[in-house]
Amino acid sequence: MGTPYNHVSRPISVAEFKDAVEAVCRPRFPLAHFARGQRVVLAISGGVDSMAMAFLFSKLLRTFRGMTIADNPSHGAMASIIDHQLREGSDREAAQVAKELRRLELRASITPINWKDERARGLEPGQLPNVEGLARTYRYRALGNACNQLGATSLFFAHHRDDQYETILMRLLGGHGYRGLQGIREANSIPECYDLHGVYKSGLIDDQLRANPFLSFRPPVREMKRLRNIFRDEKLAEPGAFMLPSRRKDLVDGYPEYGTVQNHHVPYLKPLDTEDGGVMIYRPLLEFDKDRLIATCEANKVAWFEDHTNLDPTLTTRNAIRYLVRNHELPKALQKPSILALAKRAKRRTEYEEAEAHRYLVREGIIKDFDPNAGTLLIEIPTMRAAKRRSKRASLNPDNELRKGARKLIMSIAVRKLIDFVTPDTHLPPLGNLENVVHRLFPHLAPESKLSPPKAFAIAGVLFEPLVTGRSVKWFLTRTPYTSNQPLPMAKLHGALDHRMRPTMEDLGKQDESHHQVRPLGWKKAKLFDGRFWIRIGYNNRSMFRAQPFRPEDTKVFRKALSPTRRAKLERLLKHYAPGKVRYTLPALYSVERPRDHYTQHITQTLTLLALPTLGIHIPGLERWVRYEVRYKKVDTTLLGHEPRGENGHAGRYRPLYRAMLQRRRRRMYR
Repeated sequence: MGTPYNHVSRPISVAEFKDAVEAVCRPRFPLAHFARGQRVVLAISGGVDSMAMAFLFSKLLRTFRGMTIADNPSHGAMASIIDHQLREGSDREAAQVAKELRRLELRASITPINWKDERARGLEPGQLPNVEGLARTYRYRALGNACNQLGATSLFFAHHRDDQYETILMRLLGGHGYRGLQGIREANSIPECYDLHGVYKSGLIDDQLRANPFLSFRPPVREMKRLRNIFRDEKLAEPGAFMLPSRRKDLVDGYPEYGTVQNHHVPYLKPLDTEDGGVMIYRPLLEFDKDRLIATCEANKVAWFEDHTNLDPTLTTRNAIRYLVRNHELPKALQKPSILALAKRAKRRTEYEEAEAHRYLVREGIIKDFDPNAGTLLIEIPTMRAAKRRSKRASLNPDNELRKGARKLIMSIAVRKLIDFVTPDTHLPPLGNLENVVHRLFPHLAPESKLSPPKAFAIAGVLFEPLVTGRSVKWFLTRTPYTSNQPLPMAKLHGALDHRMRPTMEDLGKQDESHHQVRPLGWKKAKLFDGRFWIRIGYNNRSMFRAQPFRPEDTKVFRKALSPTRRAKLERLLKHYAPGKVRYTLPALYSVERPRDHYTQHITQTLTLLALPTLGIHIPGLERWVRYEVRYKKVDTTLLGHEPRGENGHAGRYRPLYRAMLQRRRRRMYR
């Protein structure tokens, strides 16, 4: 049990906690309606902060039944206790925490971390130099799996103002700039779970395929009637105004080698679905001091358990800072009010810069085409507009060094948003590493502007290739080709049958291309390939498959197995959607066979190319014994489908829309 706190503080009321939860749990999908409730997950460590959060949640969900938390009404909470097993007696302490949570009428589960990989190598976890990083990774992955098993998308942590204060002091000591001084975020995607489908930025599509999804995007009857009226007015204003340009038309013009493709029929290729959803972490206690959390537990007789290793100032940097803050009076500039105010200013400035970069990409229509099937992006950087008049104030002139430096920062953020569409890397490059990229894409921002032809370059696993057509320069962003000394990305797909699987009623009604009734047994768990594609296969009699890049040596045999019609279709698809070396970055589905030599007992491995899933091409008859499905990773779709701003400030394609909107507003005013 924790020791009583001497300071007099006011406990946190349920109403205050409700406001804090609603403030951090903003709707992720504003257009969605609630289909059914959810159970939220609480990350409980046993400390005073997590036990106070558990008590407040138990009171909150009983007082405000069906309260909406992040798009969904919540009907309960599940506490997840992670036992790191790094000190003696941690299992007994976890059992006591679970007992106290059950007294609060909360369900609790204990997940021990076994450290099997480390102990298999004869290493003790406590003696590892990177034990903190490994413990963090295992903790988040265990919490992510717990949320996935419960079907929960909201995970709550009990970080408070004192944690925020210590974190910012640590980052000040580490020499971080203002973008690193924002502190702990109040809401973010779960980290360390990048390859877990349904946990990290994925799973919404599968949810929508269920008979009773968590979220429903079907508008109400009144809203449907209003939308019909809007679409009718838009159609009457100018028919065909919203027809999208032909797919990748500009890209074909920029490739002389493949320019003849535009004269032939290009088969339609259905774009891959892009993933969304996943588990979100929320921290509703960031606006409360630890004093109030202790007062909340004491006032309601809630026991908590202190980890005495947190008091050792020689163990971690955070412990040293905590000891310094408690036992010394720091200068006013380093005290909690000043540091937290600094964090708010840094957060406000960062949000402004991110919004400015987003507005630039949308306003100028930078993205011309995004192809999730090949994982490519086509962009066009507009030429700098000449200033109509020079301002008398030097700070407003475009040639001012300070103004140019701020412009470079905004362009670096914009470039990083573009890289996120194509990169296979989990973490985006720091802004400081993008300075040379900005100079290449925006020559007018370079220290010495040189009129040299643009050249291809690569960064963060993305190849920028210039396409020069007349005066304009477009850039074709693709995944960098694999080198001979680089290990190829691979995803093992096990399709072995499971006796627990049963076909769903929805699957029983499906038919294959030959109109034969099939009885699929569900899907295996999706695997992440090359950091971009989620691939999964259905249950089948073959036990081993593999997703890896399309190899040039398999082209001849694969084409020979196809019919003449499919072979011609494959040629047109590759030339149009995956020109040049782009085709060898596409995911391919291989079967793995391991025959054993009868005499030498030597096992060889044979790979057979079965399909190019993103192009929808496979060997004949494959659909009868294995199903596959591919989706693209989550991308910022708000940056897609825009045209450059016209002279009047709006995109030219949307001028009829604005006229129709004005007409509707006038009719409503004079009703």
